Amino acid sequence: MKYLDRIGRLISRMVFKNMAVLILVGLIRVVFGPIGWSPNQEIYQVAVLMVSYFIPVLFAYTSAQMLGKHRGGVVAAIVMFVLVIENPSSIPMILPSMVIGPAIGYSIKNISRWLEGKIPLGFELLFNNIIDALTAILFICIGIQWANPIFIKMMNVILQQVEFLTQSGYLPLLALIIEPGKALFFNSVINHGILEPLGIQQAQENGKSLLFLLETNPGPGFGMLLGCYFYLNGKERENLKAALPVHVLGGIHEVYFPYALMQPLLLIPLILGGMAGNLLFYLLDAGLAATPSPGSVILLLMMAAKGTHLAVAVGFLASAAVSFFGSVLVLSYDHKRRAINQTEIIDEVIDEVIHEDIYDSLLTPLEAKEKKMEVKNIIFACDAGMGSSAMGAAALQKRLKQENLDIMVDNLSVDDIPQDADIVISNIRLTERARACAPQAEHISVTSFLDRAFHEELIPRLKAQQGGEPVGNSDTIDAFEDLNEEHVLLNMKAKDKWEAIEQVGTVLIHRGNVGSHYIEEMKQRERVFSTYLGNGVALPHGMNAKSDQIKKAGISIAQYPEGITFADGQKAYILIAIAGKGEKQLSILSRLAEIIEQKDTVNGLIHAATRKEIIQIIKNGLAKSHNKGEGNRI
Repeated sequence: MKYLDRIGRLISRMVFKNMAVLILVGLIRVVFGPIGWSPNQEIYQVAVLMVSYFIPVLFAYTSAQMLGKHRGGVVAAIVMFVLVIENPSSIPMILPSMVIGPAIGYSIKNISRWLEGKIPLGFELLFNNIIDALTAILFICIGIQWANPIFIKMMNVILQQVEFLTQSGYLPLLALIIEPGKALFFNSVINHGILEPLGIQQAQENGKSLLFLLETNPGPGFGMLLGCYFYLNGKERENLKAALPVHVLGGIHEVYFPYALMQPLLLIPLILGGMAGNLLFYLLDAGLAATPSPGSVILLLMMAAKGTHLAVAVGFLASAAVSFFGSVLVLSYDHKRRAINQTEIIDEVIDEVIHEDIYDSLLTPLEAKEKKMEVKNIIFACDAGMGSSAMGAAALQKRLKQENLDIMVDNLSVDDIPQDADIVISNIRLTERARACAPQAEHISVTSFLDRAFHEELIPRLKAQQGGEPVGNSDTIDAFEDLNEEHVLLNMKAKDKWEAIEQVGTVLIHRGNVGSHYIEEMKQRERVFSTYLGNGVALPHGMNAKSDQIKKAGISIAQYPEGITFADGQKAYILIAIAGKGEKQLSILSRLAEIIEQKDTVNGLIHAATRKEIIQIIKNGLAKSHNKGEGNRI
């Protein structure tokens, strides 16, 4: 699954980088194609030639360049051009280019790595050019003799199956896969990696394709957001006012994903809405000449083939209506059961910057302070490096200008984050990838780039840093200095994680750190994202670091010899409940993350026989992390 995800991301990035040429081809088809508004064979022939020759070569170059840099791209373009010329069929070689390009890029990359340091000084240019030419010849021979015939047979089978699917009436059922996949941030992979290449092939034959509508239709997400807007009250409506036009007109679908993830039952109306839209697209013979990217309703209508505008509009409205009424029912049902107060959860999650995977990403206070004073650039990263990340970067850049802060803000793909990035902001589900690409940066995870409260927390911090003001952590120090045996629960048992959270939360209440409702906030946080960090440790904490339930910073520790099951069957043997206002809570998490990283320390906590021993282990772990921070600075 991991490798399939990587392949899908590679293909989606390859297509995304060349989106302008695909939209150009679509506009030519819409206006000048045989079924266009003003048929013109000479101009339409340009689109035919681009699909047959230029786009396969471009795709091969782009995908090879991403793996093997410019050399790989050039070799792939040469090979693909020859194979296109030698193609005996009328089927465009777009799908084969998505295989040949990465294969050549990967080969050039590994050949270069193998020869590194082995080429005589001064002969690098000569050797590299000869190697590239020989690699091109090898792939050309393989392509003409074996690959081309195999590709043609495979493409014929694929296109036959796609045609069967679009004519069979089973097409609406694809919403069962597409809508949940989108909410889990696989939207680019599904559209640009799978549906779009197949749609291009189909559109070359028929002038339009229904596949272009399946993922890009903003109707289901629009209906769900609209249902939330009419059902929810208070400050959350302001967030939704911003999200609605960004989604349906701007085409950035990522803005509704957090709402669906906060309440998974909302996936049901999304699926039903997608099925309703797909069914009407099928029955009314709707189709687009090219993919609309981003998935804006404006682009949907621009790319609609002549005579299908009404069908596209009806499908969009039907999917929105079904999703809207379904979302209202889900929210109403959930409210009556009071399983989760949906208003509070979405309000607090969107208004709070959630720092996930603290175990790997947070810095010690000494390291963090040093890095914070050097912030010169901030990167917003998403899967493709466009759309949602561009929106987030633009919003933050505007705020920085208003505050006269000279900090560069850019948006990039997760895989293109530069090594000199100071702060990387990404969705929580992409932070692990972002961290792997830029381990030196400070990583901040958010649920939505529309988060306004995120700016309110980040801007003052940046202003203080540029003004040379120190970032204090006295509350953090107090939280550990006040730690005593009364904060520790030894040899505990609980039937599940909810009871365990109640146990460690009760200690915080009795010690005067939090109010009585803080336990419910901790449970809400756990329902949204697990606080299990690894190494047998979980750090339960509240939904909102600005909660009025937090009176003063503090922690409580509980030992569970038999373990408590958390996410994905993982067992936590140590629970450390946390309370702290704003950045103070993050500072506490940071210090604890350093302790959890020390496996011997965690093992000592799990097997400690007395409360005093646990306190001493924590203090020793803090001292060890402090010394590590001093060493890093030196």
